[in-house]
Amino acid sequence: MNYEELDRMLFELTDLEMKLKETDLTDDAVKSRILARALSAKSPSVQNDSHGAPAPAMAITHPSIYHYTLEGDVLRLHVTGEMFAISRHTRFVQMPAHTHNLFEMNYIYSGTFYQDIQGERFELKEGDLIILNKNVEHSIAKCGENDILINFLAKNEFFDRAFIYNILGDHMLGQTIASIIADASREKNFLLIHTSNNWQIKQTIQNLLCEAFGHQAANREIIKAYLTILFSRLVESESYRLFVNDGARQSGLSVIEIIAYIHKHYLNTTLAQTAAHFGYSAEHIGRIIKNVTGKTYSALVQKQKFMHAALQLKLTNHTVEDISKEIGYNNLSFFYRKFQSIYGVTPKEYRSLAMRGEGIGTRENHKET
Repeated sequence: MNYEELDRMLFELTDLEMKLKETDLTDDAVKSRILARALSAKSPSVQNDSHGAPAPAMAITHPSIYHYTLEGDVLRLHVTGEMFAISRHTRFVQMPAHTHNLFEMNYIYSGTFYQDIQGERFELKEGDLIILNKNVEHSIAKCGENDILINFLAKNEFFDRAFIYNILGDHMLGQTIASIIADASREKNFLLIHTSNNWQIKQTIQNLLCEAFGHQAANREIIKAYLTILFSRLVESESYRLFVNDGARQSGLSVIEIIAYIHKHYLNTTLAQTAAHFGYSAEHIGRIIKNVTGKTYSALVQKQKFMHAALQLKLTNHTVEDISKEIGYNNLSFFYRKFQSIYGVTPKEYRSLAMRGEGIGTRENHKET
């Protein structure tokens, strides 16, 4: 499948969408049909999309891999089959408030979408990408013919530890995404990334969709390879916003600004100094960081410092003692012990291996793979 064929497939109206175009269903009616699978039962050729509403046959998800339950007034999606699924959102019908038991990512392929997420309305344009933590309540307003949204759903097991730590773990934004994927954060977080000006991200998503929709049995490893490229590009993005629970948002506190500040000043700042910079108590800042990244402030800073040390060993001729002092460790013996506990080799061995072109991951990575 090429890009033109992908466009044609995504924009073509299905029989179901032609019917929905002339219909105006209430939220209760949509919930009833989702729970009863009434439409899919009447139309055997129509499958359900990842949100339970009947979807075009081109979607690679199917009813056997998920089901919905009703918890209060909110639908809850449970995926019980495939570990990863991609589908196109059904047009001309709203998706009522719902939550998931897994990671979700929405990509606006074309047009404009309105989503209510945790009680706040967002206007999403072409190229916008939303990454949602588990249990984040959201709904999607009825959209038009030129509005194309792609749903990515994945169980935790799909993203193995090597992917989480090797691809995402070496960058503050990556660690935030990793905390969402691994469900390490206690908050109902979601991340909004604007990618419309990044042709590499668009091309990677197009390639991924061509693989997913262009074959009866999509190659999982190829899809995973494209996802690796996609997330590698995403962590380089500077156009994103992180949203946490209502309390943090209402306080005017920008978690992304805190993480960016730490990323810039980790060599010479403390939790107290960081808190003072933003005008909050150290306890409050520390709690927010732990909730968002799944790590304590000190663990986050220490990891960044030793990544810096490893980079200095690779790229400079500075002595190990000078590098140790640069990251704030005057006790050289402690620096050696800690470095070896992270990388599995001494700093000198690390430099020697790097000079020979042999890459070394952290011991944390090796344990998890």
